[in-house]
Amino acid sequence: MMEHRESHITHRQRSNEASFAWLLVCAVGAALFAVMIATQGALAQDIQDPSNGWFQKCGSVVDKTGEYDPIVFPNTPPPIGHRHLFFGATNISYDSTKTSLLAGGTTCRFKDGTTGGNFSAYWVPDLLLRDGATWAGGKQLNAYYRKGASSVDANDIVPFPDELKMLIRDRETMKTNVKWYCSNTNGEGNNGDLRERPYNCNPNGTYPWVTAHITFPQCGNGDTDTTDPQKYPVNDHISHVVYPSSGGCPTDHPIVFPRLFTTVKYNTSLGKGALLSGPEENRDPATGFHVDYFEAWEPGKLQFYIDRCIHAGINCNSTPPAG
Repeated sequence: MMEHRESHITHRQRSNEASFAWLLVCAVGAALFAVMIATQGALAQDIQDPSNGWFQKCGSVVDKTGEYDPIVFPNTPPPIGHRHLFFGATNISYDSTKTSLLAGGTTCRFKDGTTGGNFSAYWVPDLLLRDGATWAGGKQLNAYYRKGASSVDANDIVPFPDELKMLIRDRETMKTNVKWYCSNTNGEGNNGDLRERPYNCNPNGTYPWVTAHITFPQCGNGDTDTTDPQKYPVNDHISHVVYPSSGGCPTDHPIVFPRLFTTVKYNTSLGKGALLSGPEENRDPATGFHVDYFEAWEPGKLQFYIDRCIHAGINCNSTPPAG
């Protein structure tokens, strides 16, 4: 009886151990499944993060500062229009084409010093200081290419068409999100004080440069400019692209591009009372600020960064992805 009883007790212990092991396996399996589901959800959420993308720092092309504009006044030598500061493509000229821009150099760089194939040109009006005689000049422009609006699907984003030209003006829409603040030259560092007009920054502080932020539209119709009079009654260089709404890109501009925005750092801390170059009615920085963009990426490069950063759900910042 004792042996039987002991045998019986031993048998029951083994049964409990087996049951416990089975419950443990089930619990671990359920936990792993939950982690998988959560991870998939996180990945699905990450790919739609508006900040996914990359940026480059583009130095000022100092010797190209002047009164000309290859978008508004193409093939017209200076002086014409108002004084611009040029960034990016070093081969920029009044008669630029994408071919000519790609044949030159570029001041746009990733953190590791590589160009990434970006020979695009960016330009803005110069800033006339309050003495009425001194020009600020350009310190740096940062070009950000992001996933952008929450209403667009990251998977739908494609490169800009070859030689796309855009001119976005603050007075046309509040969606440009133009703000002035003080910043440094390292990424997005700024003092957090966003205003409608430039103001004085601390020349000896962490953020000494008067800086402007502006956002371009990211929905297009496939055109590269608005020069066709049959299609565009007004050649405003922006009607071929629009901002997405809460429902995404509209049916007449269904192509989704990266959201391009720039931060322009002027080479001064004296912003209070400063004016923009140009006609008197456009000199108020609160309404007259604008940026021109002339696309000139090497073939396949823009698609590469869209795939590796935006489509991959990664904020690459200023570090180029491998590959």
